[in-house]
Amino acid sequence: MPLKHLRIIAGPKAKAHIQANGLKAADIAAIPGAAGGPKGLILQGLDHFLFNHWLTNDTLAERVKNGLPALQLIGASIGAWRMAAAASSNPSNALNELANQYCEAQRYPKGVDRDSITETCMRMVENLTAPHLSSMGKPTNKNLVVWVNKGLQPLHKPHPHPTRPPLARKRGFAAAVVANSIGRNTLAHYFERHVLATQPDELGWLTKPFDRIPLQMHALNEGNLQASLLASGSIPFVLNPVQTIPAAQPDQPALEGPFWDGGLTDYHLALPYHRINGLVLYPHFSNTVTPGWLDKFLKTRKANPDWMSNVVLLCPSAEFVNSLPGRKIPDRSDFKRYGENHDLRIQHWREAIQRSNALAEEFENWLRAPEF
Repeated sequence: MPLKHLRIIAGPKAKAHIQANGLKAADIAAIPGAAGGPKGLILQGLDHFLFNHWLTNDTLAERVKNGLPALQLIGASIGAWRMAAAASSNPSNALNELANQYCEAQRYPKGVDRDSITETCMRMVENLTAPHLSSMGKPTNKNLVVWVNKGLQPLHKPHPHPTRPPLARKRGFAAAVVANSIGRNTLAHYFERHVLATQPDELGWLTKPFDRIPLQMHALNEGNLQASLLASGSIPFVLNPVQTIPAAQPDQPALEGPFWDGGLTDYHLALPYHRINGLVLYPHFSNTVTPGWLDKFLKTRKANPDWMSNVVLLCPSAEFVNSLPGRKIPDRSDFKRYGENHDLRIQHWREAIQRSNALAEEFENWLRAPEF
């Protein structure tokens, strides 16, 4: 049956595997979750199917029993929040809470300041994680991987004024934008990746450099999960940076920031997935994978095709998007578009979430007889 709502785009290695063997839950080694704010809401239907019905604990336990690494759940910004919900022992409950928090909690008044938005997002993270902190911090047969960025000179300057970023920091980000237009590797002068994982020893595919932007790996557990998730979603000049992320162990030093949104360097997590043994299933709100947040303004800068050879991308079709309220996927511009008419924005966001079940239904049917 032809797909109407869902597009499935597979790299050559993934396509060959599926044509020969079909696609089984045990084939999936990793799932990325992109940054993108409210855009992640359109993946709720797929997330519920994947983590509540298809990638069951029994299936994941079989992977580990066969000597394969735990399922890697890799996220930046809202993608990290989605993957944290998926890592919990009750993904259905956690994903519903994420949708509720994201829709309902963000009723910002006109002229809201950065401190208020930061406080709201902090409460959202706390409400999302509190009932599941233990299982998110030590997930069963899953490896939660949270992506954040540390600002280097001059992006580490403290805020001398409670509502106005220092001029040096504004200039620093402006310089980063110009440098990135020259080449992504120039971001090594402005950012340092910090990757926090519940099983960092199973991320060998990330230990060999794949570009010049530095990457440091750290342990993640319930003691530093909330700070890490907040940092991963801290958009510059919208939220305050997270200054300190506690260490996973009390005898280790805390990580000192400032820490910003993980999507700044890795917006859609265009990573060297070809190094992973297995397939990468990527539920995404776009049919393209853009490396960094600043690269979305550079239409020719996309993911390395060789890195995506074992990736199966699931994304909404143009027909599906056109059927949504406003003929678009929810995004951050909705806060300005709807202004203080929060009820209408929430109504439209919830309608989009409900409609996203159609993506899951088509994927479930496709799994029975996958074809391209």
